[in-house]
Amino acid sequence: MTLAGEAPPRRWTISWAFWVCGLALAMFVGPAPSASRTFLARIVKPEREGEAFGLYATTGRAVSFRGPLMFSGFIGLFGSQRAGMAGIVVVLIAGLAAVLPVRAPKGVR
Repeated sequence: MTLAGEAPPRRWTISWAFWVCGLALAMFVGPAPSASRTFLARIVKPEREGEAFGLYATTGRAVSFRGPLMFSGFIGLFGSQRAGMAGIVVVLIAGLAAVLPVRAPKGVR
């Protein structure tokens, strides 16, 4: 137990950081796949839905190796699992950069 005014033990700080970051990921990263499918359904022409969703599924599988590759690559380069998290951040930033120029056509909500 800690006395009033003392800092909590380090293990408590790490535990809270884990749960806060985990909940943030669950709230913001979790809904992304369903939001992207919904957006794709709104912007694609009805006669090309099969083609668009097939391409969506194929590209998702084709690039699924990048996250683990960057994670393990950064661990190999820097010798730390914490550095591996930087590899994940690089993948997320690359994904954000790829998605930012995408806009819905005029008249599509």
